[in-house]
Amino acid sequence: MASETGTPEDDVTRRLGYGLGPQRQRPQRSDSQTECGLIDRDPRGRFHSRIEASESETYRTSAILTWRSPDPCARSSHCCTMDWRGGLLPGALLLTWLLPVILSANVFLDARQAQSVLKRSRRANSFLEELKPGNLERECLEEICSYEEAFEIDDSKDKADVFWAKYQACQPETKKPRELMDGCLDGHCAFGAGANYRGDLSVTRSGIECQYWASNFPHKTLVNPNTHPNSSLVKNLCRNPDNSPTGPWCYTRDSTLKREECAVPICGQNRTTVPVVERPAVENLPRSTVKQEPCVDYNGVLYSGTLAVTVSGLPCLAWQSKKALELSSTRKFTNNVKLVENYCRNPDEDQEGVWCFVDHPEKTFEYCSLNYCDHTIEEEDLSTLGGRTVVKEHQTFFNEKCFGSGEADCGLRPLFEKTQKADKSEQELLDSYIGGRIVKGEDAEPGSAPWQVMLFKKQPQELICGASLISDRWVLTAAHCIFYPPWDKNYTTEDILVRIGKHFRAKYERQQEKIAMLERIIIHPKYNWRENLDRDIALIQLKRPIGFTNYIHPVCLPTKEIVQTLMLNRHKGRVSGWGNLHETWSSGGQALPQVLQQVNLPIVDQETCKASTKIKVTGNMFCAGYNPDDPNRGDACEGDSGGPFVMKSPDDKRWYQVGIVSWGEGCDRDGKYGFYTHLHRMRQWMMKTIEKCGS
Repeated sequence: MASETGTPEDDVTRRLGYGLGPQRQRPQRSDSQTECGLIDRDPRGRFHSRIEASESETYRTSAILTWRSPDPCARSSHCCTMDWRGGLLPGALLLTWLLPVILSANVFLDARQAQSVLKRSRRANSFLEELKPGNLERECLEEICSYEEAFEIDDSKDKADVFWAKYQACQPETKKPRELMDGCLDGHCAFGAGANYRGDLSVTRSGIECQYWASNFPHKTLVNPNTHPNSSLVKNLCRNPDNSPTGPWCYTRDSTLKREECAVPICGQNRTTVPVVERPAVENLPRSTVKQEPCVDYNGVLYSGTLAVTVSGLPCLAWQSKKALELSSTRKFTNNVKLVENYCRNPDEDQEGVWCFVDHPEKTFEYCSLNYCDHTIEEEDLSTLGGRTVVKEHQTFFNEKCFGSGEADCGLRPLFEKTQKADKSEQELLDSYIGGRIVKGEDAEPGSAPWQVMLFKKQPQELICGASLISDRWVLTAAHCIFYPPWDKNYTTEDILVRIGKHFRAKYERQQEKIAMLERIIIHPKYNWRENLDRDIALIQLKRPIGFTNYIHPVCLPTKEIVQTLMLNRHKGRVSGWGNLHETWSSGGQALPQVLQQVNLPIVDQETCKASTKIKVTGNMFCAGYNPDDPNRGDACEGDSGGPFVMKSPDDKRWYQVGIVSWGEGCDRDGKYGFYTHLHRMRQWMMKTIEKCGS
């Protein structure tokens, strides 16, 4: 029924509560505004309620629902109708349905409450906004956006996840200047706890360089790109993926300090998240550079000083003492070194430097501490090796009484060399000595690496590392497989055993493998776990000699001639193992193979090795891997840490272990290489350590 002073729609308006109080004429809405007050359908076909209020004029109102003239709906037919399961529900029918509900409820609010309900922030383009593609500035900077709106901007879940992590870190619900919000999202400064930070800082507050997030060296990373994929954990840059209240941080390259905060500038403030602190000067220096005296050349062969105490403080025995004479009776000493009193000397040209005999129940000798000049095998004179190579009879190096059997027959595989058969990829190694191609890793053939050993933990039962068989009594591995404090690793003979002759990683091969218990473990006395894993080598003595089979056979240890003729730039060697290195030094997901893997890798010149890392590289290491420009890929991720790096001599057809898989920064990354213990440098130490059984 019509009102006395208005139109029929005004009567409906009054009954719904609109315009109570002093009468004012409703403002005319522009054609560009939505005219339906109850139900609207956006351009995507979705329905939602719309309650519009002019921002230019205020009404005294006590209701939140209005009904407009049918005329606007004539102009916008979608406004006052509703798609109901495929059919159209006329606006009048909808009103008939809603009126009883509305009239039976308390629809009246006081003016202040009604005004607060009607008030809303106008979006940038009113109802036309949905017709335009997503825009970051409009959706998320001028207003607070939702994850769905952020997703629509790039239509990419990965990009949306990364942006949303930063956006939430910038606390968009907190009103802040646009410049501050822009700086926060750019990530060049820290806002709040600094989870938004995406800058290039890669040193901690005390000046320690950060460890790579994707690497587990020197620390095992519990937070890494796999656990926090949206936190931009790239390279070794400071980040705050776990929302630490102290701000962005990183794992450090200092093996004695796992993680530390970074001093990141705070957005809009003239200060950093944490203050910069100074470390004691000596701690910033590599341990080998703290000494200031002139270096000793040629591994101390020419040393004539009076040092007479070992690295552990033991006094040296006189060279002419009864015990020293007994111990030296089987040694080959050069006549050029004069053994005076009990002074440290290097009569056997040990690559480790000067030493002396000691009176100790656990050892017969020990090295002395001198500052040696850097020197690599490659620098030695090769002039005597020119011309045609003459094949010499294989010479044994160790005393069989202590070393055990196998040295004379080493490196000749029962299923290959002894049957005049080549494995499927050894020719690539031989070709590399005259130029050849590079290949990626592959499954090893059964029996192709009969010296391969698995270090196995008893409780819980798991693969620890690789190793190699060098005789029927001795196994060789990396020291960090046994002892590495940053990972709380300190195994004894009671903790581990060895499995030899295996091909399958997880399966027990009853007719093929043998399991052996350990008698003792000997780690190199100069093993440097704190700085760079220098001298990363350990000897393991078995409780009982192991019998040789087609699948169990020792590898040869390198001679000086082998090193000088084979260990040259771009010559290839082979790494074998069950893929544990990928699990060890890289934080990538486990991808352990079913069977033994092998990969052929080229040796890299020492200068390139040193330039590829900020970790101190010594002459006791070499590196191998693919050049970044090479189209082929591959790394020692195919092998076990502690496993062998072997090369085959084209002259005597024997396989020689020249390295032990030691460490690397990540896995198969451009410009990064795998590092190996230079085994020839450890040869004299091995001999003196093994032969003390005869004392």
